[in-house]
Amino acid sequence: MKQIMKHTVAAFLFINLMILGTNTANAQCSGIVKQGIKKVAPFAYNNQVNNAKIQAGKTATFHLSFFRGVSYKLNICSDESVGKLSYRILDENGAEVYNSAKDNNADIYSFYSNSSQELVVEIKALDQTKSGCVAVVTGMQVPGTANPGRDL
Repeated sequence: MKQIMKHTVAAFLFINLMILGTNTANAQCSGIVKQGIKKVAPFAYNNQVNNAKIQAGKTATFHLSFFRGVSYKLNICSDESVGKLSYRILDENGAEVYNSAKDNNADIYSFYSNSSQELVVEIKALDQTKSGCVAVVTGMQVPGTANPGRDL
């Protein structure tokens, strides 16, 4: 009977530690989203949370929808443990629309959407040994206001 109690207590403690670890990771990811929201200003944050825990040497992939006639500003951000990021934006057919390596891995990408479309954002750490939270924070600008310059 004592043996069963020991295993029950051990299992309970293990489950609680797993839950606490998950909550800490989620809190860390939400922190970088909050920072990213500030960087998309004056565009309005679209209230969609797009974050993931990236593993060393792996790519995080996000599928995002964009609407015709709207200007967008994307902030690609990470926690400090990941460091500098590289990312690509692909269209629905997998063709590369943008590669941050061509812009010195800028963390902001602005464009005007000429059509309603789904784009794929692939993010990886420049240092392939690093892991942590990454996020895509999307800002939208009301139609009829200033166009940021790139048309997709």
